[in-house]
Amino acid sequence: MVPVAGDLPKELLPVAGKPVLQWTLEEAAAAGIERVVVVTSPEKPQIAQFLSGRPTVRPSVSIVVQPRPRGLGDAIACARAASGDGAIAVLLPDNLFTTREPAIAPVLAAHRRTGLPCVLLAELRGSDVTTTGATARVHGRARTDGLWDVLAVTDKGGTDRSPLTPIGRMVFDPGVFDRLERVRARLAPGAELDDVPLLQELAIERRLVGVPLAGAFFDVGVPDGYREALAALT
Repeated sequence: MVPVAGDLPKELLPVAGKPVLQWTLEEAAAAGIERVVVVTSPEKPQIAQFLSGRPTVRPSVSIVVQPRPRGLGDAIACARAASGDGAIAVLLPDNLFTTREPAIAPVLAAHRRTGLPCVLLAELRGSDVTTTGATARVHGRARTDGLWDVLAVTDKGGTDRSPLTPIGRMVFDPGVFDRLERVRARLAPGAELDDVPLLQELAIERRLVGVPLAGAFFDVGVPDGYREALAALT
C-alpha cells in the first residue's frame, strides 16, 4: 500500500471523508459493541494519536501494542488482557462493506443463536475466484437456517478455487485465547500465528459456522481494493 498511503498507516486512509478505522469503529457501535480493543504496531504511532483525538463516544477504545507483526492470530492473542469475559468480535479495518446492517451484526447474531465460533463468508464471483489466490477458501454445507457448517478451511495461497472465502469479521467465545496458545505451541519457533490454523482446527471439530455476506465488500488493504472503495463509497 506504500504507493497509495505513503507514510500514513493504511488504517487511516480516507474513504468518503473519514479513515477506514473510523468506518470500523462506527460499524462496531452500530452493532451494539460498547468496548473496542485496537491492536496496533509500535511503528504506527499515528493510530494512537488518531484514537486519542476522538471525542468521548461509544464505543470506548483501548489500545494494545503488538510488538512485532506475527500474524492475525497473535494480534487477537495480544488483546487477551484487555478483553472481558463476553464474546470476542474481531473486525479487520482492511474490509469495508456495502451491507444494509453492520457487517459484524449477523455474525454476532449467529454466535448468540448457535453458541459456536462464527465467521463471515464472502462468495467470490467471476475472475475473483481465480485472481484472489492469497485468501483461504472454505468448503461447507448449507444449513436450513441460512448459515453454513464450515467443513474445511484451506491454507492461504493454495490452488483451491472454492468461491467461498472467510472475510474479516469473526466472533469467538473467550476460550479462543487458550485455543490460540495451543495452536502457537505447535508452530515452528518464530513462525507467525495466523488466524487460518485456528479456523481450520474449529472446522475439523465441526465447531465453525459460516455467515453468508449479504452485500459487497472492498479489501482496502490493497491498492486496487482501495480505489474500488473510493469509487463506490465516495
